[in-house]
Amino acid sequence: MGASMLPTIQVMGDHALIARSYRRGRAIQVGDVVSFSSVIKPKERVIKRVIGMPGDWVLRDSPNCSSDAQMIQVPDGHCWVVGDNLEYSRDSRHYGPVPLALICGKVVAIVFPWKERRWIENGLKQVPSQIKAH
Repeated sequence: MGASMLPTIQVMGDHALIARSYRRGRAIQVGDVVSFSSVIKPKERVIKRVIGMPGDWVLRDSPNCSSDAQMIQVPDGHCWVVGDNLEYSRDSRHYGPVPLALICGKVVAIVFPWKERRWIENGLKQVPSQIKAH
């Protein structure tokens, strides 16, 4: 694993505990960190954060991208994933939505090194809409 999930997961030495009860996207929510089979290299496992579930609208490019911003809707049966360290992450911005069927589980904790063990929290906070209903 590279630097794509810094600072949440360190490049060297962190060992993750993955709850397989979440495989195939079962009960996954926006903000969860998931492990899935790579879209590019299916025998490799990848860890990223979910920022969009089926029906959600997401920004296709990086927030600071100078090109025209494009919003896309996450298709049924898929999720949109990005690394916490956007500059060093190869993710849905490059290969598109990830099929929920490829999800192996949810990363719930870092268990090694022992002195660094910790829970992995859902790092996204809900922001109230600024649009008022009439």
